[in-house]
Amino acid sequence: MVSQELKDLALHAAMGTAPTNYTAESVDEALRGELNKLASNLNEFMSNRYDIYNIIIETADQVVPKKVLSSLGMFADVQFVPQNQRAIFKRGKLGKARARKFVTQVGLSGLYETFRLDQENFELAAHAVGGAATIDFERFLDGAETMSEVMELVTEGLTDAVYIEVQRALRRAVQDGNFPANNKVSVNGWKPDEMMKIITNVRSYGDNAVIFAPPEFIAAMGPDALVPVATAGAQAVYHPQDIDQLHNVGFINLFRGCPVIMMQQSFTDENNEKVWIDPQMAYVLPSGRDSKVVKVVMEGPTIIWDFTNKDQSMEIHTYKKMGAAIMTYNDWGIYQNTEILNNVDEDIYGY
Repeated sequence: MVSQELKDLALHAAMGTAPTNYTAESVDEALRGELNKLASNLNEFMSNRYDIYNIIIETADQVVPKKVLSSLGMFADVQFVPQNQRAIFKRGKLGKARARKFVTQVGLSGLYETFRLDQENFELAAHAVGGAATIDFERFLDGAETMSEVMELVTEGLTDAVYIEVQRALRRAVQDGNFPANNKVSVNGWKPDEMMKIITNVRSYGDNAVIFAPPEFIAAMGPDALVPVATAGAQAVYHPQDIDQLHNVGFINLFRGCPVIMMQQSFTDENNEKVWIDPQMAYVLPSGRDSKVVKVVMEGPTIIWDFTNKDQSMEIHTYKKMGAAIMTYNDWGIYQNTEILNNVDEDIYGY
């Protein structure tokens, strides 16, 4: 029987926190010591591995939802439902002007389907997303690899999978023929007035607009010229807050009254050549209303099983059901800066 203390240690290790009488630095060491009691040799590990996997499952199922809500809660409605239950989302109010009633969501085949909303509610189905982490048993016993690292890989991998689902739905929604042409700008470079056109459209459906973009896009925005250059030899005037933000963190966080939220970027390969969020794209979404553009569902518990390779290393496979949908109303927009290097990994989007 796995003790509650061991479960608590695993949760703290995954969250980077420490319980009473522990320091953050000692949590991993204490967790490794407790897990080694369950895996002091190969036979012990094989006998207790499902208890260890249950620790990973319980940890992931507590940590991943918190990370998802923290990262996506500003612009996404997120539901967590039991196994074999679909999430029901309300369509919500249409805002200050009537919007088109379409939804783009993932289908079971991995393709995206667009359909008309004729009811106040709609169902969002989930599909399985999986990955694997490999551990060398000897290195595990020696402390060179820890279960806390495996748990970190699992929780980060599942969280990243949710981001990718949202990205897939956003990109597919823009490609849909129902997306308004006036809500999309594709230009070579950063042109503040073009972004402002989109913001003006989006603001008509909410109290304000929020810009969500990867770091590459925000870096290209630069400070906004309050007084542009009018004559040769003159200098533009910038807001001091923009200058301070660029000096302190390298990015602006406000554009003409609209918050600029950085989307978490990451590489999909070990050579740091391919990224999983399109660096050219920024999404402008309405804020201050009861229904959010993005809908996310996570269904059932995390599932884990293992596979032993010929060299006796072990692969721990995980999967979880999730899905995303985009309300493809004419109340949100997109800006594409084609001047930015497009090194997105298209393979992860499946089309």
